[in-house]
Amino acid sequence: MKYTVHVEASESGEFFAECAELGLKSSGLSATNALESLRENIRYNLEYCPCTSLDGDCIQLEVIGQ
Repeated sequence: MKYTVHVEASESGEFFAECAELGLKSSGLSATNALESLRENIRYNLEYCPCTSLDGDCIQLEVIGQ
C-alpha cells in the first residue's frame, strides 16, 4: 500500500508528517521520527483487529516536501 505524505518542519525544529488521504498526522524531533510515527499510525488504523498484525514493510510512504 502506497500513501502520499507531506513533511514539514516548524520554526521550533519539530517535524510534522501528514497523510491527507487517511486524515492522519504525526510529529517528531526529526523528519525520520515523524515519518516512522506516521507509518505506525497508518498501520494501526488499517488493522481490523490486533490479531491481523500488518507487516510494516507493506506500507510505502511517498514523501513530498521536507
